[in-house]
Amino acid sequence: MTTFEEILTNEYVNEYISMAKKMFSEPKIYDAKGDLSKRWYVYFYYRNPEDGKMKKQKPIFKGANRFKTRAERMEVLNTYRRALLNLLKEGFSPYENNQQTKERLERLRGVNDTTEKIIQKTVTTINTGYTVKKALTFALKQRESDWTKKSSESMYGHYNRFIEWLTENNLLHRDISELQRSHITSFLNGLKTKPKKKTDIPKPLAPKTKNNFRATLSSLFTVLEEEKIILQNYISTIKKKKSTPKKNKPFSNKQVKDIREHLDTHDPYLRIFIQFMSYAFLRNKEVCNIRIKDIDLDSKRIFIGTKVESQTAIPIIKELEDIIRAMNIEKYDRDDFLITRFGHPAPWDTNADNKSGYFSKRFNTNVREPLKLDMEHTLYSFRHTAAINIFKSLRDTKMPHDQILFRLMSITRHKSIAGLKNYLRDIGATLPEDYGDIYTIEF
Repeated sequence: MTTFEEILTNEYVNEYISMAKKMFSEPKIYDAKGDLSKRWYVYFYYRNPEDGKMKKQKPIFKGANRFKTRAERMEVLNTYRRALLNLLKEGFSPYENNQQTKERLERLRGVNDTTEKIIQKTVTTINTGYTVKKALTFALKQRESDWTKKSSESMYGHYNRFIEWLTENNLLHRDISELQRSHITSFLNGLKTKPKKKTDIPKPLAPKTKNNFRATLSSLFTVLEEEKIILQNYISTIKKKKSTPKKNKPFSNKQVKDIREHLDTHDPYLRIFIQFMSYAFLRNKEVCNIRIKDIDLDSKRIFIGTKVESQTAIPIIKELEDIIRAMNIEKYDRDDFLITRFGHPAPWDTNADNKSGYFSKRFNTNVREPLKLDMEHTLYSFRHTAAINIFKSLRDTKMPHDQILFRLMSITRHKSIAGLKNYLRDIGATLPEDYGDIYTIEF
């Protein structure tokens, strides 16, 4: 008899497996098909300890039927359902009193601890027939069809970097069962930049980048778990690194004026790029992806793919219409990109990241450095500045605050009022007016 078979027949494991047998069903809500005149309740099944059969238990409603709307009843019953499910998961039984349950759970913990140690000690000796390399190659083939062109580049980079690390640590050709959670943690913690020159000193990667590596590997290990090649995707239990996202600082009105005058002299084409971001509330990459065929001047709309939608229509306001007409787009092919590094519409065969990076570098070189702006001043700052300007303009009209938010939401295209409020708070649009006159003491 093999070691694994011995474990399966071990008296502790047999008891552990019997206790792991499904003891209860997930609690559900009976809503009488929406009929508020009937009784609604939470119900569940629990295994009868006498005959071992699943038996429907006493329904739980606890005053929920006093409420006269569906929303109110569902809110109460969902609260009961979640609380009941937590109790059942913790081991409570409708066939026991509190003392009996407490004693049983204490016995169960002792058995679980013993069994867990036995299984943990032996599981690493199991030969799955998959080496680490074979398993990861299999998972990659399953996952890569789900990756977009944009995400696949970074994910392949994560994968190849991990393979390099596995090779360096003599893990690539071991059985996949020998690859432990501690190995993944060590890999993620040790990630550093790759020197471009021999004199460059590697620096630890940013927490956000490490989290992206973690996400890629976790998606691969999820495949291995689903295909029963590994027992568990333990990467999902590794906590994400705390990261502080970079904030783009809005410009003051004076800075906008200085930048505009500077660009008119030194880089008028970059100003056009900025005007599309500001007047249409577009992201850098969205501007780079506009083609001639996406522009409909008759109906005054631009069709774009956004960060959250495959396609959406953006209104062309008068200021932007004048800019587009001055570009004489009718002279170019409909498939040409509107704004390119060539200074006019043209084919531009590279991805959106490279295009956006080109204009970001151009802004840094031609604007931020000459005007000695802060590092937090980026192209994206113009979008924030535009939002602040419109918010304050609407506020100056004495429009009610709720109406301001609804009007602004249609312009910025936020999906919720809550999201818009958070955005306005983050960029400093909702700072209070000078409140110095309220103080009654001098500090």
